[in-house]
Amino acid sequence: MVASILELKNAVLNSNEYTVLDDISISIPEGKCTVLTGHSGCGKSTLLKVLAGIIIPDSGELFYEGKNLHMLPEKEILGFKKKSGFAFQNSALWSNKSIRENLSLPLRFHFPELSQKVVQEKVTSSLSFVNLLDSIDLRPAELSIGEQKLVSMMRALITEPAVIFMDDPTVSIDQEMRKKIISLIRDEKQKGRTILIVTHDTEIISKFCDWLVFLKSGKVITVGTLEEIKQNPSLEIRNILASVFESASSYDRDILYLLNP
Repeated sequence: MVASILELKNAVLNSNEYTVLDDISISIPEGKCTVLTGHSGCGKSTLLKVLAGIIIPDSGELFYEGKNLHMLPEKEILGFKKKSGFAFQNSALWSNKSIRENLSLPLRFHFPELSQKVVQEKVTSSLSFVNLLDSIDLRPAELSIGEQKLVSMMRALITEPAVIFMDDPTVSIDQEMRKKIISLIRDEKQKGRTILIVTHDTEIISKFCDWLVFLKSGKVITVGTLEEIKQNPSLEIRNILASVFESASSYDRDILYLLNP
């Protein structure tokens, strides 16, 4: 059995008398790709941020490598953040800073011992890898949405984190940018990183997903591999699967088989 690197126990989060996360307990396997999916508004992006320690739930516990993150001193919490990277759905780049500065920030914050030369080498190498070196001194607003997402992804990866969080990485981008992001996910998976992705993207799910988590109305309704979920006898779960993926423009063979055994 694969060891769990993250474990969330009995997480509850409310907002304006609305329950966003309803007593969620979930374990994230180390070195695997876990996908969180479900209808819009089901709580998957919020759950991702709770697992990343960005949002603290009203109740519940989050463990990283067996340690309760909510009870750790600030120094150890920073140690977890040093080992993790988060690519936001809306990119969340600093609008008043250049792309160079945006990518430099996590390196300077988590690795202050690095020289300016080494930081710049890492930044230029990252941007060269995704063919955005010419944009290094531009501001985020001067880039397309897809380019901003790509920069956000590279910022999340630049510290070579052990755990990578991605919130809808392929939404609202063109096909060229989508291919680049898919390629980045493939590379990180081959490196054995622990990856958590919020997505409806059938290509990501069929090619990279080791562990699929379905949410509905703030609850986890099923967890397992594609093969396990495919064999789930629940009509409700199969209907949710079908409705979640019905808007996809094309289905991979694995997804078609999942919905129509």
